[in-house]
Amino acid sequence: MPSHRKRSSRYTAPAAAIRHMAERADLSRQFGGIDHDIERIFLTLPERKLSDVLESYGSTYGATAEQYARETYQKWSSGSTKMSGQTAARLLELLPPVLSATQRFDLVKKLRAYHFQRKSVRIQSSPASWRHDLVKPLQELVGSSATFKIPEELKEKATWLMDGDIAAAQSLLAAAEQDEAAVRIAYVEEEMRRIEALMSNIDTTRRLTHTLTLPQGDITLRVELPQRTLMQRLTGWMR
Repeated sequence: MPSHRKRSSRYTAPAAAIRHMAERADLSRQFGGIDHDIERIFLTLPERKLSDVLESYGSTYGATAEQYARETYQKWSSGSTKMSGQTAARLLELLPPVLSATQRFDLVKKLRAYHFQRKSVRIQSSPASWRHDLVKPLQELVGSSATFKIPEELKEKATWLMDGDIAAAQSLLAAAEQDEAAVRIAYVEEEMRRIEALMSNIDTTRRLTHTLTLPQGDITLRVELPQRTLMQRLTGWMR
């Protein structure tokens, strides 16, 4: 019996460690890695602010949880003990509201970038219609910044994501993405002229491909070029 108990405890600890690692990995996948940013901030808090956070931790999650956090803090700092998914999730809920506006903004920016799905659009067109064919995809792509929302399941686990300040941060990020897109689109006319110049100098039937990269995604335009007649080639050569 003693040997059985020893064997059981030997395998229980690794099983628990594996479970904690899996929980932490799952949390990181959901939150785009900002749990590691929050852990880093937590482990570098000034002494007074750290004490306040730990007291709040105890008020929210119980005296036993607070005691464990205080006793394990140095081990987390040294890396000898890895922070569990449960502890990281608690800090993810508790810490951001007491951070600076800049720190919260950076967290939201990273979370948004992780969950925002950039699109890849391919357009097959012709020399006569490719300008027209670009308009709607461009509008839809740029507009996706304004319609993006952080997944609701994340807001349930980190209620600070529903604060008015966070909504304002998202609006600022969306506006920045749209402004950047507008700057890039301003060069579309120049790119169009470049494409047209390429078209006029290609003598054989071929496909011309051009990609416009925006914060919201990429648009790849493919234009089938007709074969130029011998007279057109000669005229172009004589110019």
